[in-house]
Amino acid sequence: MEEKFQTLIHSNDPENRNKWALEWKEQGHKVIGLLDIYVPEEIISAAGLLPWRITGTWDAAVPRAAVHRPSMTCRYCTHVLESFMNGDLDFVDGLVTTQIDDDFKRLYDVLNYIDKPGFLHIMYLPHTTSKTTLDMWKKSVNSFKEAIETYSGNKIDPDELQRQVLIYNKMRALLREVYELRKREVPALTGAEALGLTSAARIMPRELFNEQLEQLIPYLNERKIEKSDGKPRIFMGGEWLDHPGYVRLVENAGATVVMDEFDTGSQYFWDIVYDTSDDLLGALAKRYMMRPGLSRMAQWEMQANRNLAWMNEFNADGVVELRSLYSLPLDYRYLFMRKIYDNNNIFYLSLNREYHLSGQGMLQTRIEAFLEMVERKYRATSV
Repeated sequence: MEEKFQTLIHSNDPENRNKWALEWKEQGHKVIGLLDIYVPEEIISAAGLLPWRITGTWDAAVPRAAVHRPSMTCRYCTHVLESFMNGDLDFVDGLVTTQIDDDFKRLYDVLNYIDKPGFLHIMYLPHTTSKTTLDMWKKSVNSFKEAIETYSGNKIDPDELQRQVLIYNKMRALLREVYELRKREVPALTGAEALGLTSAARIMPRELFNEQLEQLIPYLNERKIEKSDGKPRIFMGGEWLDHPGYVRLVENAGATVVMDEFDTGSQYFWDIVYDTSDDLLGALAKRYMMRPGLSRMAQWEMQANRNLAWMNEFNADGVVELRSLYSLPLDYRYLFMRKIYDNNNIFYLSLNREYHLSGQGMLQTRIEAFLEMVERKYRATSV
């Protein structure tokens, strides 16, 4: 079972991540690439397509993308563009995103200019959550559904959409069950392993992922990572962080990473779709927009309250946030979150990082110093 678990959590490694998409293509189906967590994946699956989260190249050099994008822009978008331009993503038939920020809109523009991939769709996503903006978002979701139907040639059957909602809700429930095992004094898996698991969920056919994870849960219930006496329990934050090496870096510095607010982690699966009987599209729209989400949404207080609740539930001692370079919404939110954490006497370290794994020595030195500070506090309070 350990071998099966390791295979699953390494699904998004560069040598493995295209496997499921290519097998899907061999069966005569199409693959739709996704960049953010706001696109309702159930609609794509209900049309017979595979929603596949795009990971950009983890190579440092991005010479082709650099022709089209200034260096001081979202590094995730730049590495995704490089992967399209160097042919790594030629098997991706379409791409759907929201205008999550200006960098994503500019990436969409460049992809449209170079005509890769063949199908492109961008959804309108409001910045605030209210009845008015939810109504606008519902219209955007319906337009997306119509675009997917036109592209796929398949009219989405309401019963099939309902079935996909149940499949995705099951996936979310299974991942929640695994995350519960991180609350233990000795967690069942590391933070890097958890990121590998959620990454696998976003690139595999969801029914297959559910089957494999369901088989592993009894084993994970008995599994324990190395005993972590004295190690600070750390809550990690960050966006567009899909390289588990960054989480391992924090763990190698002397921490036990017990929870995250990654869009590639907990933010992806945490809330389910409720109340689907009368208005299925409306229920989908509500789930994807109304939950505490990414920093670009004007709901920072809601996000902060959820983080504080998670820290309490998972018994976290401090926060390490690794902000993607030039991803401005998270930079703006940093000042707000620092005040919240200070007011609650929570240790908080927020550092910039590259998209690909880089600057490990500098980051580890800063993180080790932070962890020593956390350890001193808890040694002092335990005397």
